Formats: sequence, structure tokens, C-alpha cells
Amino acid sequence: MRFSFVTEGTLNEVWQDKMPLISNKEVVVFGFNGLGLVSYKKELAGETEYFQDIARLSKEISSVVICGCDTDTYGVFRHSAVIADKGKILGVSDMAHCLDESEFVSGGNFRVYDTSAGKIGLIIGEDLFFPEVPRVLALCDADVIVCLYKKLDGQMPQVMLRAGAFSNGIAMCLVAEKYSCIADIKGEIKVASGQEIVDATIKIEKDYRLISSRRRGLYRDFSSGY
Repeated sequence: MRFSFVTEGTLNEVWQDKMPLISNKEVVVFGFNGLGLVSYKKELAGETEYFQDIARLSKEISSVVICGCDTDTYGVFRHSAVIADKGKILGVSDMAHCLDESEFVSGGNFRVYDTSAGKIGLIIGEDLFFPEVPRVLALCDADVIVCLYKKLDGQMPQVMLRAGAFSNGIAMCLVAEKYSCIADIKGEIKVASGQEIVDATIKIEKDYRLISSRRRGLYRDFSSGY
């Protein structure tokens, strides 16, 4: 699966000035720089056309386009990502977990999108820190998992990306401000770059692991209490 990761510049800036750099790719992924803040109220009123711009770009380059954004639902703010495929909006995924105090609240909807390039699972922001998220997407038969992250602060996002790829046997990629990387099914970093636009090919392979747990002796279910 041929990818372009765009870590700087808005969607329209790249469309106008750097179109040749993202053409002939099956999937183009923008970080949160791509759209900025999107108001559902203004979108529905026709005052803005951010989502239509994503659909138009995906049609223009005949590819899947994924773009991170902050969404304003009548005063309720969420971290989100929009995905379009060859001119059609497939959906919007929100970050489902919120850490500490923030004006952004949790949304929902873990989803694997069946696209022309393959089955793509989306992880938004700090959902990457919760192991059940990539597990759910892998069990729903994703071919690859794409994580949209705001801005890296420390090594934890890369650590969790590698752990998620290894434990679930699926390639995972991360796109953030001025950074992108790919972890393969062995948990190894195959691509890591701070360039504005990064081209990469992800080999679709899966490694389903058989996992067993101790069931005798001192073992207890977490739900049973202590």
C-alpha cells in the first residue's frame, strides 16, 4: 500500500503547490495541520467546505485521503479524523479517551474503513495509549492502522505504536506535527522522518498471535475483586 504522509502545511496549501508530491499514492494522510478547527454548524450552513475539500482532493488524485482535525459540535470540541475515498466521504472518527483536564471531550466510534486501497483502521490522538484500541481494529480485520497524533512530547507514542503493532501483528503508522513513522508487525520502526512529505510503502501482512493466560493457582479475573 503506497502512502504519502503530510506533516506540515494545510490540505489546500499542499493541493495548490505540491500536488505532484502526493499523486500516484493509494493513501494520503495529513496530520492535524491539514484542516485545523472544523465547525459542524458552519459546514451544515455552507459557510465552510472543509469536508468537501477532502472529498474533492481524494477525487482529484483518485486516492484515499485521511485528515486530522478538531471538530466543534455546537460548542463541544473533539479531536477527530475525516476519511474520503475517490470523492466520497466515508466517515469521521473521534478520539474516544481523554486524559487529564482538557476542553476536548471524548467521542466514539472505533471503525475499520473498507477503502479502495484496503481496510484501514483509524486511531485518534491519545487513544493510542490504550491497548484495546488497536486490538479491536485488528480483530475487525484491518489491513493497516493509521494513527493521527497532535504533537509528539516524549517517546511514549512511538513506544505504544511499536507495542500495538507487535502485539496485534499488524503494521501501524503515526502522523504528527513534523513527524511520521511506521512500525511493522515485529514492532520495528521501518520509517521515521521529520520531513514535510514522506513517501512510504507498507507491506500488508498479518501475524495473529495465540495468547494464553494462567487459569489456576493464584489467578483471578480482574473483575472478581481482591
